[in-house]
Amino acid sequence: MKKTRNILMFVYWLQLLAAAIIYVCGDYLEFDMAVLASDEARHTGYYVQMVMILLTLGLVPLALRLFKFRSIHASLLAHPAKALMKWGGLRVLILGLLLFANTLLYYVYGFEPTYGYLAVMVMLTMPFVLPTMGRCKAETEEPAETKEETEPEEA
Repeated sequence: MKKTRNILMFVYWLQLLAAAIIYVCGDYLEFDMAVLASDEARHTGYYVQMVMILLTLGLVPLALRLFKFRSIHASLLAHPAKALMKWGGLRVLILGLLLFANTLLYYVYGFEPTYGYLAVMVMLTMPFVLPTMGRCKAETEEPAETKEETEPEEA
């Protein structure tokens, strides 16, 4: 379990670091990344923006509720380390890739505020999936109220 948590934590922090590098390069080092700031690119930028809005608004709640699905929850209880690596990794990757893509597109499209807002929204949800040891154990165990309901009463 500890090895799984360490791998998930590494991926989590690596994705945050990648987004931070883009942020530092764009804001403080003033790299000119606005390659798609022309009027011609604005037309396609509208479609990219709509896709990113729909992806972000659809995938963030999915990532937060991923472990509540019955089949995923059952696999987490049956094979904790293997399933946590698979599904926890997927959850961290979904949020990390959304953060990375929205941060990059913010600078590529010349400081388009929509991508900035989407990146901030994803950044605010990242702590809710931080793979701490307590969270990893809690997600791979049966909840306490379910255990009490399934145990037979003693006379």
